Amino acid sequence: MPDSDQHASSPREARLIVVNGEEGAGKSTIIRALLPHTPRGARIDAEDVGQVNPCLMDDDLFGLIRRNVALLVENFWRAGYANVIAGSFLREYSDYLAFRRLLPPPSAVFLVELLVAKDVRDRRRVTRAKQTTQQWRDRVDLIPEDVTIRQAPDADYRYLGIDTTDLDVAETVRRIKAAIPEVYAA
Repeated sequence: MPDSDQHASSPREARLIVVNGEEGAGKSTIIRALLPHTPRGARIDAEDVGQVNPCLMDDDLFGLIRRNVALLVENFWRAGYANVIAGSFLREYSDYLAFRRLLPPPSAVFLVELLVAKDVRDRRRVTRAKQTTQQWRDRVDLIPEDVTIRQAPDADYRYLGIDTTDLDVAETVRRIKAAIPEVYAA
C-alpha cells in the first residue's frame, strides 16, 4: 500500500487491537498469526522495537517503548492500514492510559488479554524462539500480575480475556476473530 495521505485511514476506520499478557502467554505468536487474517492490517511487537542494552525494565524504558509503539500505530493508520495489532508493551492499566494519550482517537480499541496457567507459561518460556535466561524469567516473575486492565470501569476498549492454557494458536486466533466482527467479519 503506498504511503500517501490519499490512502490514509479515516478516523472511523482506524482500529487498534492490543494483545496483552504475561511473558510466555503467547503475545508475539498470536499477533504474528492474526496478521494474515487482518484486512488492511499491520502488526507491531514491542519486544522487537524495544530491544535495548542494557535493558533496565524501568519506567523510562516503558515510556520510550509506549512512545515508539504509538508513533508506529499512527504511521500505519496514516499509510492506510486501518487495523493495527500491537502487543508486548503494557504492564498495567496506567500504561494503557499513558499510551492512549499519545494517539489520536481510533474508531475502536480491542484489548485481548492472553491468560495461561503458570506451569504452561513456564514451559512455553523455555521452549519458545525468544529465549530468555533463568535470571531474566525470575526478574520478570517478580512483577505482580495486573488485573486493573480487565477491571477498568471507565475503559475505552472492549476487553477480551482468553485462557490459552489448553488452546493451540489456530483456536486462539479463531476466538479472537469471532469476538471482533468489526475487523474479522467474513
